[in-house]
Amino acid sequence: MTGLAQSAPAPLEEPLQRTPLGEPFSARYGDVYASRSGALGQARTVFLGGCGLLDDAARWRDRRQFVVLETGFGLGTNFLATWQAWRADPRRPQRLDYVAVELHPLSAADLLSACADPELLELARELAARWPAAIGGLHVLELEQGRVRLLLALGDAQSMLRQLDLGADAVFLDGFAPSRNPAMWSPELLLEVGRLCRPDARVASYTVARTVCDGLRQAGFEVRKLPGYGGKAQRLEGIARTRPGGWRARAARAQPGSAVVIGAGLAGAACAHALARRGWQVEVLDAHGVSAGASALPAGLAHVRPAAADDRLARLTRAGLGWLRAALPAPEAAGLFDDDGVLMSGELPRRAGLAAQAAQWPSQWLHEFDAEQAARAAGTRAAPRAWWTAGGAVAAAALCRAWLRHPRITLRAPMPVHALARDATAADWRALDEQGRELARAPVCVLACAFDAARLLRTSGLRGERGIPRLRTQAGQGFVVPAQALPALQGLRAGVMEGTYALPLPAAAAQAAGLDARQRWLFVGATYEHAQQQPLSAQQAWEHIGAGLSAWCADTGWPVQPPAQARTFRGERAVAGDRLPLIGRWPHADAPGDSGLYLSVGMGSRGLLLSALGAQCIVGLLEGEPAPLELELLQALDPLRPGLRHD
Repeated sequence: MTGLAQSAPAPLEEPLQRTPLGEPFSARYGDVYASRSGALGQARTVFLGGCGLLDDAARWRDRRQFVVLETGFGLGTNFLATWQAWRADPRRPQRLDYVAVELHPLSAADLLSACADPELLELARELAARWPAAIGGLHVLELEQGRVRLLLALGDAQSMLRQLDLGADAVFLDGFAPSRNPAMWSPELLLEVGRLCRPDARVASYTVARTVCDGLRQAGFEVRKLPGYGGKAQRLEGIARTRPGGWRARAARAQPGSAVVIGAGLAGAACAHALARRGWQVEVLDAHGVSAGASALPAGLAHVRPAAADDRLARLTRAGLGWLRAALPAPEAAGLFDDDGVLMSGELPRRAGLAAQAAQWPSQWLHEFDAEQAARAAGTRAAPRAWWTAGGAVAAAALCRAWLRHPRITLRAPMPVHALARDATAADWRALDEQGRELARAPVCVLACAFDAARLLRTSGLRGERGIPRLRTQAGQGFVVPAQALPALQGLRAGVMEGTYALPLPAAAAQAAGLDARQRWLFVGATYEHAQQQPLSAQQAWEHIGAGLSAWCADTGWPVQPPAQARTFRGERAVAGDRLPLIGRWPHADAPGDSGLYLSVGMGSRGLLLSALGAQCIVGLLEGEPAPLELELLQALDPLRPGLRHD
């Protein structure tokens, strides 16, 4: 269950304690976690029953989507009971999104040990196996092949609620007693809860304190008191009837739609796959083919970017890694992503001032190695002091193809799109060739074609208020080489970084590139070549990469020339002026609210890490699902954000 403090503290893992009778207890709040009559009984009677989810007329029946918001996760019993009820109902909703705010999460081990109900134990084990480390922000846990999603908002309750963007159908108001943790039940917090509710959303709680009832009424709920559970005289139920300022919560989509995605690189493939998983019919058009541009590199590193101040990019990379893991198509995931961590030369974080802040990061996200430990972890003969960060090597081109192998996706490439036109009568977007002939049409169009998106917007007369966002081209080169050709890195088993990087090629990447599977292969890269400069020759690129990896090759040095079997890969990245992607809606005069046109471009060198996150941002808007990011981060990615350079 969650605490709330005025200073909005960072999440801190809470050690589980017990009363002399063995009940889970919080010393911080001086209160037990659940009714002494049983946590599962309380969950079913007070919360699921109170929100109308248990009887034969359960409110979620035959729905495409149902969203539960909980103000406090605690032992996880309410979530586990909801998940169990979803499983047991043959007319359950197709998707269950459960969003829970928690400031002091338990550890995975404590969550499991606190599960006292045998019928929930199987689910508790699965939850504990996926449980994230305690660090601020939104963390996604996908269950039941993505049909059940737990979105954990770790942080101060009121601060996190203010940053959420969702439409709740049911609200479980949980937390320690108002007398023990009054800020958790403040009128300001309840107003935020009301903002996140859809019309007729239900709310339930074990407390009937007058301040809570009054706060809910002020937030737009009708409330009533019913017989309580486990010796409590009363419990509370409510229904959202009015909303001060009108309803603004995300509305659920009634049925899947159809979409055209322009671009078959990482960003486009991720969008197409995310839509297809929800039943959409998707056409993907690309001028060149699958995984062109920067996505053509056979592999790259997807890892968190730690920063002392935990800036926007650090938070985005954590979210991006979580959504990449969630979006990997089974059963190919293991071959596509070697999720063993990445080792960064200690000099990189020192320049960012990270060392002084490292103690605030859980070891599952970041920890430091001395040179001997780093060499052992990386499998190299020499190593500098290094930081291990969560992430790993991803087979980029193979991941694109895997995302696009879905029965509801039609790939049409090579097929250049010259312009877009909106059919106002049918509310469709039409993709046109140079002669004005229609190539495809759909109510939704996603531009995921890197720097070509700006050309398409311009050609189509789709300038925003400040013009077309400016994207610059940044070329890069890398090499695939046999491992034995680089003696210093021959045994490499994890990605390593200094000025440049090296990684063992994932199995799917080697297969996609047609390489001899009997050999071990490495990918080394990558250069950053600005469009205004003369492109580097292959020899210059090789020397540049070697200089960047000097600390990892100190014992044997870097070969003077690329090995004879080396393959050179070159791609071009699209980069915005502030180095953040452009993800979200693009306006149109005929449809000022939602034009059906979306952008997912400008990933720069982080396409592997941010493409799945960008796809979820767009799908969330289209489907009415809870947003995968805090509002301030969504605004930082908005294609219309202030400060972005336009032409």
